[in-house]
Amino acid sequence: MSRLGLIIQREYLQTVGKKSFILTTLLVPILSILLCVVAPIMLSSVRSNDEKVVAVIDQSPGQSYAPLIKDVDEFHFVAIAPQDAEDAHAVYIAGGKDYYALVVIPANIDSTLEFSIYSESSVPRSFSREIEHFLRPALRKARIESYGIDNLEEIVKDCDVNLHVNSVKWDEQGEESISSSELSSILGLILALAIYMFVLSYGAMIMSGVVEEKTNRIVEVIVSSCKPLELMLGKIIGVALVGFTQFAIWGILLSVGGTIAAGIFGLNMSPEMMSPMGSTEAIEAMGTSGIALDSDMKEIIQMIFSIDYPLILSCFVLYFIGGYLLYASLFAAFGSAVDQQQDTSQFMGPIMFFMIFALYAGMFSMENPDGPLAWWCSMIPFTSPITMMVRLPYDVPAWEIVLSLGILIVTAFVVLWLAARIYRTGILMYGKKFEWKELIKWIRQ
Repeated sequence: MSRLGLIIQREYLQTVGKKSFILTTLLVPILSILLCVVAPIMLSSVRSNDEKVVAVIDQSPGQSYAPLIKDVDEFHFVAIAPQDAEDAHAVYIAGGKDYYALVVIPANIDSTLEFSIYSESSVPRSFSREIEHFLRPALRKARIESYGIDNLEEIVKDCDVNLHVNSVKWDEQGEESISSSELSSILGLILALAIYMFVLSYGAMIMSGVVEEKTNRIVEVIVSSCKPLELMLGKIIGVALVGFTQFAIWGILLSVGGTIAAGIFGLNMSPEMMSPMGSTEAIEAMGTSGIALDSDMKEIIQMIFSIDYPLILSCFVLYFIGGYLLYASLFAAFGSAVDQQQDTSQFMGPIMFFMIFALYAGMFSMENPDGPLAWWCSMIPFTSPITMMVRLPYDVPAWEIVLSLGILIVTAFVVLWLAARIYRTGILMYGKKFEWKELIKWIRQ
């Protein structure tokens, strides 16, 4: 155990002490906010400074549609007399090719509901949507008036209903709380993506470390003082502690950010408010702080606090450990079977197949979290860490969670045992071309 502790300490300090780890840990939250919040806002505000002139040829009776099209963004619309619309290309040539495009509104647009856009290059979809936005209300009004029925427009508006679904969830005591399937899906998908990304990145870190030590012949010196199983297990645990360190730092940053945000809004968050029925306490705390809440805001708060966060986060840690141990063992075993870093690509394919399949299974499980695909993928250990994260916000029965975790942990230790038998032979094998039957032979030896 003393040797294992030294190996874990070496792997942990060697990774945590790197500048790349420190920069990544601190920059990932900032970059995530920039990419998910700031970047879309900035990109949506980017506009071209060049004004593009668009000619509008209205052939309808009275030319009532052309005035409805207003200038938007970088497009400036100019109405042209309808007699010039017999040949759109001739109009374009007569304008000295200064027009970006020609919009032709035919005389029978009320019946065909079609118009044409002529240009020398393909126009963006956003351009045609803007024109549709201006023409659709007028065409709808003209179509309604053509029936000659009094107050038909008011009747149509009255028949145009929008349903609002209240998803109410009962707890064991029969207390009601408003839930949201959209919020549950987003939370589950975020956690599934977190497991996918971190297991993949940390597993690849283990594989590259094993190959590097084997290439530099350092492993020959290390195994003279410890068992190969201790070396592999120490590497896996050391890298896992690196991952937990990153999670802890991000959790602290998130807590600090949440506390600052709560302080700005005058909300004193208590542990009871994070329980599944903590929405009432949150609303009361905001009310006593002088924050005015309308019905929609209260409903959103109830949806946020209706999720059992302690259960989900606890299961996230357990599934992360089980999934990481399972895939990290495979990465370590496959890394010991090759001599060069570039040879590891042949092993990444099968591992990536299972992980991508698990991610897609989780995404499809959002539509039917209790369906057969979601259930079976929650029990298969190679897919359960990702799929179950998507299902957990939908109140999965406790026996399914226990069964899924049990299968995952048992399988992870079995794979760890098999990987150790491959690792103990592979780290000392050089210059031999890899074959799958060789792995089976190493396991049997």
